[in-house]
Amino acid sequence: MAVDRGRLADGLFAIVEDTPDLDVLPERLCAACLDALPVDGVGLSLMGGNYLGERALLGASDSTGARLEELQFDLGEGPCASAFADGQPVLVPDLGDGDAKVRWPMFIHEAETTRARALFAFPLQLGAISIGAMDCYRTEPGPLHEVTEALVVAEAVTLALLQAQAQGDGHGLTDIAVGHHAAVHQATGMVSAQLEISIEEAFVRLRAYAYRHDRSLDEVGADVVARRLRFTDVPQ
Repeated sequence: MAVDRGRLADGLFAIVEDTPDLDVLPERLCAACLDALPVDGVGLSLMGGNYLGERALLGASDSTGARLEELQFDLGEGPCASAFADGQPVLVPDLGDGDAKVRWPMFIHEAETTRARALFAFPLQLGAISIGAMDCYRTEPGPLHEVTEALVVAEAVTLALLQAQAQGDGHGLTDIAVGHHAAVHQATGMVSAQLEISIEEAFVRLRAYAYRHDRSLDEVGADVVARRLRFTDVPQ
């Protein structure tokens, strides 16, 4: 298959122009990516420098795509994070492969409970600007032959997201991403105050607690915010 770069960019820009509500924009962009590539689902994450594990879910085409993004957010590892860090595609044609289990052991263990059997991650970058990553999954193992086309899609998505950010009215993409994990954001500040530690260390404590108790970061964050859990009572 071949992707018409100009037509794709025009289509994504049209979505941005026709979607004044930024809260639903990521899902619409994911749907467009799904139409352009031979994959079963797509997820988008913003990444880079925020204490929320340096990544936060932006949007996904379906529940499986969202789950894959959330797992990488909860665990702090996975192909998406690696693609962003390396600035190049990370292709995993078989999530059951031994190399994948060695590289991302916690993520692969949890991802095997989803419908995904192959995962392909691409950085959202334009020159020196890098804002996140795009995950594409398939429900059957096998290579992605359309890597060049996927890179074109990722670049077009990056342009569209930057365009949306530029014409935002104060409610930006970062707000949407953090909004997906609002309880975690608030709980991190509360744990920081409870233990008199930095925001970064407080987030690490939250992540460790969630992993140790086999819960999501959002669930643990909600308990902290509701004052059902105080980290001063958690053995260190």
